[in-house]
Amino acid sequence: MAFLRVSSLDVSGSRWPRWLGGRRGDGLTDIELMLDEGSLCTVFGDAGSGKSLLVQTLAGLHRPSRGQVVLDGVDVTRLPPGRRRTALVPAMPVVYPALTVEENLAWPLRRQRLGDEQLSRQVQEMASLLGVLDVLHVAAGQLPPATAQRVAIGRALMRDDLALLLLDDALRILDAEGRRRMVGCLRQVQRSRRMCILITTRGQPDVMGLGDEWAMLDHGRILQQGRPAEFLQYPRTMAVASRLGGSCLNVLPARSEQGVARFAGIGLQPPSPPQLDLWLAELQAQFPQASIEMAIRAENVVLGRPGQEGCIEVVLTAIEDDGTWMHMHGVLPGTEVTVDLENRTVEAGSFRCAFSIDDYVRWILMEGLDDISLTLTQEDAIRAYEEARPAFKPRTLPAKHLPAQEVVSARAADMPRP
Repeated sequence: MAFLRVSSLDVSGSRWPRWLGGRRGDGLTDIELMLDEGSLCTVFGDAGSGKSLLVQTLAGLHRPSRGQVVLDGVDVTRLPPGRRRTALVPAMPVVYPALTVEENLAWPLRRQRLGDEQLSRQVQEMASLLGVLDVLHVAAGQLPPATAQRVAIGRALMRDDLALLLLDDALRILDAEGRRRMVGCLRQVQRSRRMCILITTRGQPDVMGLGDEWAMLDHGRILQQGRPAEFLQYPRTMAVASRLGGSCLNVLPARSEQGVARFAGIGLQPPSPPQLDLWLAELQAQFPQASIEMAIRAENVVLGRPGQEGCIEVVLTAIEDDGTWMHMHGVLPGTEVTVDLENRTVEAGSFRCAFSIDDYVRWILMEGLDDISLTLTQEDAIRAYEEARPAFKPRTLPAKHLPAQEVVSARAADMPRP
């Protein structure tokens, strides 16, 4: 049985009450998330994908409109934050600035009525794990942000009933060494308790590598959850594959024509392997109306000679060397690509598919306008506005130019040129 189970969770995107002028952004839709005891899950996605809204909902700061959250066998969907056995640490450090580091760490232990000796021992142990022993008696408000964030995370870990630690991009403020040390501290505490940890990030590789479980959020939906190896080997959507492949991912439209695999309308030279032809034909028969794309990572590409088996001929147009990767840009020869903005379709050989585009961007492209052209369409309105401006306000004056001057060469006209 999962230690944390989130089922069919829907949350409105309104972060603040309407009377406070809160905006309504993307909410969470049909969230399914399962974590085992002792797991460390990294949730990644772009800004606005719903990462903060997810952890805030798990902490009890937002009430879902549908769904269920079960933590350690207890339904906490409607419980207030103080009764959830969760702790949320935001991106920026939140500490009691007037209290010392020692008093901040001891704050969650006040209700346990521990003796002074036992309280001091627990605080000393946590401070040693965090590496803040030398600043125990310093006011938290005087600490550097990275050190204050370590204290904030340590204060959350001091709760004896903690079952779910939520770090909302809380490791971003730490450097790479600080992140590794903090995860080591989290793992050590986790081994002695029944708890799991959820970390959100925009996709920092070193933060993503800290988790033994990944989940990708996009526009309020979880696209995929699983082990890191599953993301790399079996991405469920092109968005997941592109996020992990980055600029080193090669995407080609694929289609089976008379049982032969073709990529962007071009077949492999010489003919493609039979298993590839068969697999693509079966996939196309199963989804006849769908467009199929083949994503190939850079590490799986091998440069070959013309005519070599399994090769696609490409004409190189540019080569970029960033010191780590050499990016080679090219086009497929003999392929004419037609983009129809009016009908929103693209054609390449026998391949044809529809695409989505913003109406405003489509209009600009069809009219051939740039920023200056767009401004000049309102030239009359701009001139009328400038003429009506009060005299005491700044005015846009005509451009001034220095008088033209004749440039005389310093070399004599009859002097021989080198």
